[in-house]
Amino acid sequence: MSSPLHKAASVWSLMTRIPIALRAEPDYAEADWMIPTVGLGAAAAAAAGAGLGALVFGPGVLAAVVATGAQYLAFNLFHFDGLCDTADAMGAFGDEDKRRAALKDPRIGSFGLFGGLMAMAARLGSLSALLSAGGLAPWAALALAPVAGRFGAVVIACSAKPAGRGGLGAALGAARPLRAALGYALAAAPGALLFGAIGGPAAAGTAVLAGAAAGIAVGLAVGRWYERRLGGYSGDALGAALELGELLILCGAAAVLR
Repeated sequence: MSSPLHKAASVWSLMTRIPIALRAEPDYAEADWMIPTVGLGAAAAAAAGAGLGALVFGPGVLAAVVATGAQYLAFNLFHFDGLCDTADAMGAFGDEDKRRAALKDPRIGSFGLFGGLMAMAARLGSLSALLSAGGLAPWAALALAPVAGRFGAVVIACSAKPAGRGGLGAALGAARPLRAALGYALAAAPGALLFGAIGGPAAAGTAVLAGAAAGIAVGLAVGRWYERRLGGYSGDALGAALELGELLILCGAAAVLR
């Protein structure tokens, strides 16, 4: 049986761009509750980037760019690729073979380009608005969004079937909803505390529920589409759900703050 440290290292090597040397085969047996906790690392990277950007440029668009760059270089870049590939597959009108070809094509198509640009524009716009408003709101949103997005990825593993017998989907096929929910609750605690400092216990509870709702919504929607159109989910589906879940929280926080 693998040690807890090896299981955690396996999940981090899977879900981040941080080079982690594994001394044995990856073990994803507890990935269902560990994946949301990886969002804490992504949140820390984004917060560090936002703080540095605000210090150098002041709060606003450039600070949002630095925050996004810090998070994506270490954590999100290949998840963003999954979002773009999914957009290309959705735009590949025709049979299942065309959609699979769109997912495997290393080149980005017009639908992927448009979807990626729109997602990044919405992310930078919402984060810029939050940073410009000041206070604890941007840091609370940055703490919760990566956790909610990764919870959305686990929701797919809990609710949909993998596209094949091998690969990532099969490795995560034993995901359990209760453990995933407990992992989300644990990882969402820092964001809840920050939202609670803004609006009290009601705000903390609402934020946790909103993050869970965002993760469940995107996870079910993306997983359902992959099952209907491609026979099951793949790593691209997880990346798409993760990106969309983060985006929902950032845009929602910006809208509520306004």
